[in-house]
Amino acid sequence: MPRRVSVRKILVKEHQKALETLAHIGSKRAKVIINNSPSKFLHIIRTIAKFILDGTIPLDEHHIKKLKRHKSVIRAVANSRGRDTKKVVLQKGGSFFKSVISTILPLIPMIL
Repeated sequence: MPRRVSVRKILVKEHQKALETLAHIGSKRAKVIINNSPSKFLHIIRTIAKFILDGTIPLDEHHIKKLKRHKSVIRAVANSRGRDTKKVVLQKGGSFFKSVISTILPLIPMIL
C-alpha cells in the first residue's frame, strides 16, 4: 500500500526552489518578494514553521541549536494567519530566512 502524503508536504516540496532563492538573496530583496508573494506562498512558510514545532521535520542537536534564537519568531509565524504571517516575517527581516530556511531546506526531502 502506498504511503499517504499530506497536501501540505507536497506544497512544501513544490515550493522548495523558491525557498532556496529566499535563503540565498539579500534581506532587501527578500522583503520585496515577501511583500509581493501570493497568500499560498505565505501559507508554505507558516507550514514549515508548524513542521518545525510539531516534529514533522526531524531535527538534530545542531539544528536545534541554530534555531533556538529564532524560536519566538517560529512560534509567531506558526500561529499567525494570512497577513499576520507577512507582517511577522517582514519585521524579522532577512535573518529569519538566512538561518531558519537554510537550516530546514536540506531536511525537506526527509518529510516525503
